Amino acid sequence: MENELEMIQTLFEYQNFGLAPFPIMPFSKEIHKGNKGKIFFDNAQSGIQMSEEEIYDWFGEKKLDNCGLICGEEGNLSVLEFESDTVIIRLMSLIEKESLDKISNLIFYNFLENLYSSTTFIRTPDKKIQFWFKFSKNLPSFLWNYNKSIKNLEGINIYSSGYIVAPPSFIRKNNIIGQYEIEDGKPPVFFPNEITFFKKILSE
Repeated sequence: MENELEMIQTLFEYQNFGLAPFPIMPFSKEIHKGNKGKIFFDNAQSGIQMSEEEIYDWFGEKKLDNCGLICGEEGNLSVLEFESDTVIIRLMSLIEKESLDKISNLIFYNFLENLYSSTTFIRTPDKKIQFWFKFSKNLPSFLWNYNKSIKNLEGINIYSSGYIVAPPSFIRKNNIIGQYEIEDGKPPVFFPNEITFFKKILSE
Protein backbone atom coordinates (compact mmCIF):
# COMPACT_ATOMS: atom_id res chain seq x y z
CA MET A 1 0.00 0.00 0.00
CA GLU A 2 2.86 2.37 0.84
CA ASN A 3 4.56 1.88 -2.56
CA GLU A 4 1.25 2.30 -4.34
CA LEU A 5 0.55 5.61 -2.58
CA GLU A 6 4.10 6.87 -3.22
CA MET A 7 3.72 6.17 -6.95
CA ILE A 8 0.31 7.87 -7.17
CA GLN A 9 1.46 10.94 -5.22
CA THR A 10 4.63 11.23 -7.32
CA LEU A 11 2.64 11.06 -10.56
CA PHE A 12 0.41 13.87 -9.34
CA GLU A 13 3.56 15.93 -8.68
CA TYR A 14 4.89 15.20 -12.16
CA GLN A 15 1.61 16.35 -13.68
CA ASN A 16 1.70 19.53 -11.59
CA PHE A 17 5.18 20.14 -13.02
CA GLY A 18 3.64 20.03 -16.51
CA LEU A 19 5.20 16.65 -17.35
CA ALA A 20 3.56 13.71 -19.14
CA PRO A 21 3.77 10.46 -17.10
CA PHE A 22 2.52 7.05 -18.22
CA PRO A 23 2.69 3.42 -16.92
CA ILE A 24 5.58 1.07 -17.71
CA MET A 25 5.86 -2.69 -17.18
CA PRO A 26 6.81 -3.78 -13.62
CA PHE A 27 10.58 -3.86 -12.83
CA SER A 28 11.25 -2.90 -16.46
CA LYS A 29 11.92 -0.04 -18.88
CA GLU A 30 9.47 -1.49 -21.41
CA ILE A 31 6.18 0.19 -22.29
CA HIS A 32 2.94 -1.79 -22.34
CA LYS A 33 2.44 -3.32 -25.79
CA GLY A 34 -1.33 -3.55 -25.61
CA ASN A 35 -4.34 -2.61 -23.51
CA LYS A 36 -4.92 0.79 -21.98
CA GLY A 37 -1.27 1.13 -20.90
CA LYS A 38 -0.30 1.60 -24.56
CA ILE A 39 -3.06 4.18 -24.98
CA PHE A 40 -1.70 6.16 -22.01
CA PHE A 41 1.77 6.08 -23.64
CA ASP A 42 0.41 7.24 -27.00
CA ASN A 43 -1.52 10.04 -25.28
CA ALA A 44 1.56 11.12 -23.31
CA GLN A 45 3.54 11.33 -26.56
CA SER A 46 0.97 13.89 -27.68
CA GLY A 47 1.29 15.79 -24.40
CA ILE A 48 -2.01 14.46 -23.01
CA GLN A 49 -1.82 13.76 -19.28
CA MET A 50 -3.63 10.98 -17.44
CA SER A 51 -6.58 12.15 -15.37
CA GLU A 52 -6.46 11.82 -11.57
CA GLU A 53 -9.08 9.08 -11.79
CA GLU A 54 -7.04 7.18 -14.40
CA ILE A 55 -3.93 7.38 -12.21
CA TYR A 56 -5.84 6.10 -9.16
CA ASP A 57 -7.52 3.31 -11.12
CA TRP A 58 -4.43 2.13 -13.01
CA PHE A 59 -1.76 2.33 -10.32
CA GLY A 60 -4.18 1.23 -7.61
CA GLU A 61 -4.80 -1.98 -9.57
CA LYS A 62 -1.35 -2.37 -11.19
CA LYS A 63 0.54 -1.95 -7.94
CA LEU A 64 3.94 -2.98 -9.31
CA ASP A 65 3.90 -0.88 -12.48
CA ASN A 66 6.74 1.56 -13.09
CA CYS A 67 6.21 5.01 -14.54
CA GLY A 68 7.84 6.84 -17.43
CA LEU A 69 8.01 10.43 -18.61
CA ILE A 70 7.97 11.66 -22.19
CA CYS A 71 11.05 13.70 -23.11
CA GLY A 72 11.13 16.45 -25.70
CA GLU A 73 8.79 19.27 -26.59
CA GLU A 74 5.56 17.30 -26.07
CA GLY A 75 6.62 16.16 -22.61
CA ASN A 76 8.30 19.50 -21.78
CA LEU A 77 11.36 17.66 -20.47
CA SER A 78 15.09 17.49 -21.20
CA VAL A 79 17.32 15.35 -18.99
CA LEU A 80 21.05 15.81 -18.45
CA GLU A 81 22.57 12.60 -17.11
CA PHE A 82 26.11 12.02 -15.77
CA GLU A 83 27.63 8.61 -15.07
CA SER A 84 29.06 9.95 -11.80
CA ASP A 85 29.96 13.10 -9.87
CA THR A 86 33.46 12.75 -11.32
CA VAL A 87 32.13 13.49 -14.81
CA ILE A 88 30.78 16.85 -13.61
CA ILE A 89 34.11 17.70 -11.94
CA ARG A 90 35.97 16.77 -15.14
CA LEU A 91 33.65 18.97 -17.22
CA MET A 92 34.24 21.90 -14.84
CA SER A 93 38.01 21.40 -15.20
CA LEU A 94 37.67 21.39 -18.98
CA ILE A 95 35.82 24.72 -18.91
CA GLU A 96 38.35 26.17 -16.48
CA LYS A 97 41.21 25.24 -18.80
CA GLU A 98 39.47 26.93 -21.71
CA SER A 99 39.38 30.15 -19.64
CA LEU A 100 36.80 31.59 -17.31
CA ASP A 101 37.45 35.04 -18.81
CA LYS A 102 34.87 34.19 -21.44
CA ILE A 103 31.42 35.10 -20.09
CA SER A 104 29.80 32.00 -21.62
CA ASN A 105 32.35 29.73 -19.90
CA LEU A 106 31.91 31.49 -16.58
CA ILE A 107 28.11 31.08 -16.78
CA PHE A 108 28.50 27.38 -17.62
CA TYR A 109 31.01 26.83 -14.81
CA ASN A 110 28.75 28.50 -12.23
CA PHE A 111 25.80 26.52 -13.57
CA LEU A 112 27.64 23.21 -13.01
CA GLU A 113 28.83 24.34 -9.59
CA ASN A 114 25.22 24.90 -8.46
CA LEU A 115 23.63 22.06 -10.41
CA TYR A 116 22.78 19.84 -7.43
CA SER A 117 20.53 22.46 -5.85
CA SER A 118 19.10 24.22 -8.89
CA THR A 119 16.60 21.75 -10.38
CA THR A 120 15.15 18.22 -10.11
CA PHE A 121 17.95 15.87 -9.01
CA ILE A 122 17.55 12.08 -9.50
CA ARG A 123 19.69 9.00 -8.82
CA THR A 124 19.18 5.98 -11.07
CA PRO A 125 19.50 2.33 -9.96
CA ASP A 126 22.99 2.18 -11.55
CA LYS A 127 24.01 5.31 -9.58
CA LYS A 128 23.97 7.73 -12.50
CA ILE A 129 22.78 11.23 -11.65
CA GLN A 130 20.12 13.11 -13.59
CA PHE A 131 19.11 16.74 -13.66
CA TRP A 132 15.75 17.54 -15.21
CA PHE A 133 14.94 20.71 -17.15
CA LYS A 134 12.03 22.07 -19.09
CA PHE A 135 12.52 21.10 -22.74
CA SER A 136 15.48 22.96 -24.24
CA LYS A 137 16.91 22.99 -27.77
CA ASN A 138 20.26 23.64 -26.10
CA LEU A 139 20.12 20.03 -24.83
CA PRO A 140 20.02 17.89 -28.01
CA SER A 141 19.68 14.14 -27.47
CA PHE A 142 22.99 12.31 -27.07
CA LEU A 143 24.08 8.87 -25.80
CA TRP A 144 27.76 8.52 -24.91
CA ASN A 145 27.85 4.74 -25.46
CA TYR A 146 26.96 5.25 -29.14
CA ASN A 147 29.15 8.33 -29.74
CA LYS A 148 32.42 7.70 -27.94
CA SER A 149 34.39 9.77 -30.46
CA ILE A 150 33.17 12.96 -28.73
CA LYS A 151 35.63 12.85 -25.83
CA ASN A 152 34.41 16.05 -24.15
CA LEU A 153 31.04 14.35 -23.54
CA GLU A 154 32.45 11.18 -22.01
CA GLY A 155 30.06 9.78 -19.41
CA ILE A 156 27.23 12.15 -20.39
CA ASN A 157 23.77 11.33 -21.80
CA ILE A 158 21.10 13.82 -22.85
CA TYR A 159 17.45 12.84 -23.28
CA SER A 160 15.36 15.31 -25.25
CA SER A 161 13.35 12.72 -27.17
CA GLY A 162 11.80 9.34 -26.41
CA TYR A 163 11.13 8.66 -22.74
CA ILE A 164 12.83 7.96 -19.42
CA VAL A 165 11.93 5.72 -16.50
CA ALA A 166 11.17 7.91 -13.48
CA PRO A 167 11.13 7.57 -9.67
CA PRO A 168 9.88 5.77 -7.68
CA SER A 169 10.19 2.98 -10.27
CA PHE A 170 12.13 -0.24 -9.60
CA ILE A 171 14.33 -2.07 -12.13
CA ARG A 172 15.43 -5.71 -11.97
CA LYS A 173 18.83 -6.43 -13.52
CA ASN A 174 20.70 -9.72 -13.06
CA ASN A 175 18.27 -10.60 -10.24
CA ILE A 176 19.20 -7.40 -8.40
CA ILE A 177 16.47 -4.82 -7.82
CA GLY A 178 17.33 -1.11 -7.76
CA GLN A 179 15.19 2.00 -7.51
CA TYR A 180 15.09 5.40 -9.18
CA GLU A 181 15.24 7.90 -6.33
CA ILE A 182 14.40 11.59 -6.02
CA GLU A 183 17.25 13.44 -4.29
CA ASP A 184 15.69 16.88 -4.80
CA GLY A 185 12.06 17.00 -5.89
CA LYS A 186 11.85 20.64 -6.93
CA PRO A 187 10.20 21.29 -10.35
CA PRO A 188 12.38 21.25 -13.49
CA VAL A 189 13.70 24.74 -14.29
CA PHE A 190 14.57 26.37 -17.59
CA PHE A 191 18.01 25.43 -18.96
CA PRO A 192 19.98 28.67 -19.41
CA ASN A 193 19.79 30.06 -22.96
CA GLU A 194 23.36 31.32 -22.60
CA ILE A 195 24.76 27.78 -22.30
CA THR A 196 25.24 26.46 -25.83
CA PHE A 197 28.11 24.06 -25.02
CA PHE A 198 26.18 20.86 -25.80
CA LYS A 199 24.40 22.26 -28.86
CA LYS A 200 27.67 23.53 -30.35
CA ILE A 201 29.67 20.38 -29.73
CA LEU A 202 26.92 18.19 -31.21
CA SER A 203 26.52 20.32 -34.33
CA GLU A 204 30.22 20.18 -35.27
